[in-house]
Amino acid sequence: MNDVSAVNYELLRTFVVCGGFRTFAEAARSRRISVSAISQQIRALEAQLGVVLYERIGRGVRLTEAGTGLWRSLRESLADIDEALAAAVGAGSAVRGPLAIGAPRAFGAHWLRPRLPPLLAAYPELRIHLELGVPSLLERRLADGQLDLAVLSRAAELGGIASQAIFTETFVAVAAPAYLARWGAPHTVADFRRHRYLVFDADLAMHAPWWRAWFGRKSRLPEAIVASVASLDEMRALAEAAVAIAVLPDYHVAASVAEKRLRILTPTNQSGRQRQARGTIFLAWRASTAGPAKVRAVRDYLTRPSHAGGGKH
Repeated sequence: MNDVSAVNYELLRTFVVCGGFRTFAEAARSRRISVSAISQQIRALEAQLGVVLYERIGRGVRLTEAGTGLWRSLRESLADIDEALAAAVGAGSAVRGPLAIGAPRAFGAHWLRPRLPPLLAAYPELRIHLELGVPSLLERRLADGQLDLAVLSRAAELGGIASQAIFTETFVAVAAPAYLARWGAPHTVADFRRHRYLVFDADLAMHAPWWRAWFGRKSRLPEAIVASVASLDEMRALAEAAVAIAVLPDYHVAASVAEKRLRILTPTNQSGRQRQARGTIFLAWRASTAGPAKVRAVRDYLTRPSHAGGGKH
């Protein structure tokens, strides 16, 4: 018994097309192939099925009883398959439907939030799900397929993740006027080493780059870390409450500085040159596949220079 599950789909399509015409010549014109190619495909299908589908009458052909029954059954089924395939291709090439993006909370508010309205205006059928979290969690969820794109405040560390730099942030040390009134304003490296600090986590992600930018890569980091707080908002709030000095992105403390709740601390620099500590923000995606059109479209939109706004500031 022949294995009908292995029948070639293209042969079935040719058979259905032929059944709608009076001759193989008409079917060949419709398929844009030669008459001999049509004949070969019909014979190949008959061989796979082990059933005679056409009987030859002189120079013409006509469907056998088995061929007629098969043609009537397949005519609508193949149309449904073609329609489903077209829908699948359309879905894969359309920029619509749900798309999950992850971002750090503070940077998401500063950079991603103002970009979402024009993005959704450009692609009105998108449905954005925004998830806020720390880079390690966001990258894992991206690798696991739970996110389509992730904004990371560091380079990707997991395999299979591609990324592109989209923004350069500048770190500043800040303290509340009440804190400085109590502990004194630091100027030299020795002054800064005596002070108290708030940090984001044990990696000193912002604190260490700022310290080394001002005092050199070999300079010993201060030890008086009074709190590790994995939230930029909470770090800023504790700094405003005069708990300690915090190193934060300049955009995150701009309002607090303007309203004099915090002051930016500038160490004495013997060279007289203003130094800056900077960090790079990346947009990341899974590199294993090109991804659906909607992922590519949003990725390209956000990394476009006019939309990324990734210059130094």
